[in-house]
Amino acid sequence: MFKILSQAFMYEVDSIRKSYYKLFLISVFPILSFFLIIAIFYKGVAHDMPIAVVDNDKSKLSRLLLTNLESSPTVKIAYNTTSLKEAIQLTKEAKVYGVVIIPPHFEKDTLLQTQPRVTAMLNTQYILIGKILTSALTSTVMQSSAQIEYVKNLVDLEIPDASINAVAPIGLQITPFFNTYQNYFLFLVSALLPSIWQIFIVVATIVSFGSMFKNHKEREFFKTNDYEIKIIGKLLPFTLAYMILGIGYLFYIYGTLGWEFQGSFAVTIFGMFLTVVAYQAMALLFFVTGFDYARTLSLGAVYTAPSFAFLGVTFPIHNMNSFALIWRDLLPISHYMELQISQSNYGADIFLELDKLGSIFIFWIVFIPVFFMFRKRLNR
Repeated sequence: MFKILSQAFMYEVDSIRKSYYKLFLISVFPILSFFLIIAIFYKGVAHDMPIAVVDNDKSKLSRLLLTNLESSPTVKIAYNTTSLKEAIQLTKEAKVYGVVIIPPHFEKDTLLQTQPRVTAMLNTQYILIGKILTSALTSTVMQSSAQIEYVKNLVDLEIPDASINAVAPIGLQITPFFNTYQNYFLFLVSALLPSIWQIFIVVATIVSFGSMFKNHKEREFFKTNDYEIKIIGKLLPFTLAYMILGIGYLFYIYGTLGWEFQGSFAVTIFGMFLTVVAYQAMALLFFVTGFDYARTLSLGAVYTAPSFAFLGVTFPIHNMNSFALIWRDLLPISHYMELQISQSNYGADIFLELDKLGSIFIFWIVFIPVFFMFRKRLNR
């Protein structure tokens, strides 16, 4: 048994060595993809997003508001325009993400306490940018209002502390859990890298078996009846390669970058191993439905490419409809990401992770019909 397993393993290693395509699938392509994602989100926090301003008042108070806007790390006043039409045109040309309009008589109406309205028009086609700008503009306008109110109260009360309490009688402290600095690198990249990783696992598995059948080398490889052992041996080089890549991205995020890992690396890596094999099983299941190389690659792409949207990282799981939840359950990566998040962020006890590990392990059952279909095809 071990001899047959090692022969199949060495056969595939030799095949990888002779094929640049297979070699790149387990090295160059995933590593380049990882570094591309890392480079895109490396800064981690969105800042200096350009907006246009239409100041119809040009008073000291309007300049104070614009100064406060400019001092926000999120916002950058890129254009001071003279008309709303010009500012909207800049938005259509994607030169700015929003427009802030200060009305005429802004200072006068503020001092008369008639509540002048500052208008912000934002391009919410970019949902994340729209939310960030909305938060930044709201906090800046509230800050400016508080400054004005503080000065007025200080004149009346002549006591700084009492003036502050009159402006904000209730204090609010917000302490974010787990992602203290609200860094998008940790939030997105820790989920994007596994999403790309699982695509390469499926593609490499399909390429390994598909190219063998395409070139009619299956009889040479399966010349004995130990089909199951030979399939496992042929998968092993890819299992090891993608485990190394998976452990690499895990230690890069939570080791090199210094993000604190709360739980057990061993439990997470074990879940990673279960996930690699689960995706190999699913890839082979697609292949044995017709032993069609090109069609199986298409099925693999349909199955893996949209997975990031179903992880529950960017869109809440509880707001997904039934179809989305079913599709999510059919993806091993969604169960692995629950495990990775619960270990990295919460440091959950291993007994609380058994259901997640079990959910991934269930995909291994797919090997039963896969082995049966291989045996049926080869015996024919």
